[in-house]
Amino acid sequence: MKKIRILLVEDLPSDAELVRHEILKEIKDCTFRLVDTREAFLSSIEEFRPDVIISDYMLPRFDGRTALILSLEHVPDTPFIMLTGSMNENTAVQCMKAGAWDYVIKEHVKRLGPVVSAVLEERKVRIERKKAREALIMSERKYYALFYNNKSIMILTDPETGRIVDANQSALEIYGYGW
Repeated sequence: MKKIRILLVEDLPSDAELVRHEILKEIKDCTFRLVDTREAFLSSIEEFRPDVIISDYMLPRFDGRTALILSLEHVPDTPFIMLTGSMNENTAVQCMKAGAWDYVIKEHVKRLGPVVSAVLEERKVRIERKKAREALIMSERKYYALFYNNKSIMILTDPETGRIVDANQSALEIYGYGW
């Protein structure tokens, strides 16, 4: 099993250590990278390739909203958790609407480990859905090519009514029909 890479956007070392401590209670095999500037954040997304991003909402030189926007632009499938001590319910709702996967108020930092586990599981589900959608699209393209480009006569009928639902070009030409 690979280590879970967690990018932490935080300016206070004591808060970063608390975050590490709470996550390691839930997920043992983690590696963390701490950043507090836009430049460090962008380079870490590229180099570190995090599995989860956790960002403080307010930083002196950077802010969580900007980190969220950048993560959606660069790594939209990476779970983003907003962490703050100054978040009210309205701000939390705004962050969720803006694309954060979840949020944790620092007073309830004990929630962080389970939240990280939950977003990682949700990420797996989203990836599986995306793969299933892509497989469906490929299957539809193959069907389309097989049906419409086939030189044999192909007619698709509704089994209940017997009505012709679709026909390929060869069928139209042989029977003298057009759509």
